[in-house]
Amino acid sequence: MIEAENVTLHYGSSQILRGVSLRADAGKVACVMGNNGVGKTSLMNLLAGRHPRSGGELRLMGERLGRVTAQDMARRGVAYVPQGRAIFPLLTVRENLETGFGCLPRGQRRIPDEIFDSFPVLAEMAQR
Repeated sequence: MIEAENVTLHYGSSQILRGVSLRADAGKVACVMGNNGVGKTSLMNLLAGRHPRSGGELRLMGERLGRVTAQDMARRGVAYVPQGRAIFPLLTVRENLETGFGCLPRGQRRIPDEIFDSFPVLAEMAQR
């Protein structure tokens, strides 16, 4: 589904990621683990188009992607949902999920069924 090959990421003159490669296949679970400060969140932001990569290659469903924005990736069905403490506590579960598609035009903002298929508990808790 999504593949990164030898990606690098800089914030200004600071190199954050160096030569990172990964593959997350459709229908399978992938995990990125590491100590605090090693670049996990930066990698997720890169994959979601929130930060442009400095080098390397990114592919989605086999298609090589050039420079992409978060809006481009959201149109392709890729969004970043932060961990628990970064949610909006006054919004429902559904509303929090919808924020991942906020960069799309209002008529295109919908949560794909696959999200609820993969995580049924979210459907049960949608209005919480």
